[in-house]
Amino acid sequence: MLERLRWSAQSIAQPSAVQIALFPEFVEVADELALGWEEAIHDLKGICTHLQPAQIAAIEELDAFMASISGQSHAQLWTMDALKTSPEWQTLRELANQVLEQMLWPKTPPSVRSDIYVTHR
Repeated sequence: MLERLRWSAQSIAQPSAVQIALFPEFVEVADELALGWEEAIHDLKGICTHLQPAQIAAIEELDAFMASISGQSHAQLWTMDALKTSPEWQTLRELANQVLEQMLWPKTPPSVRSDIYVTHR
């Protein structure tokens, strides 16, 4: 369960060029990063008792900020241009780095997940 959270936090923490390279060309990268985080948080609910308070706080801070910029009223923040240039995405990257620090996970880019999308060769 923590593997999905690690992958998601590492993905969000990366510069936009790295984030874009993690997904196929047909994917809305910002949306996929948010969906991946949401899935990771959902998986995490059952094991929160195993985490330290500082770890939970970092995760909750990232989650709360992402929720605060989500929704139709913030649609402009979920474009490729916003992913590259918006201060909100920079804040998300900083918060994701805090999660990585608290969890003692490397800040390196995660591996590309080939198990997510069906592709035709």
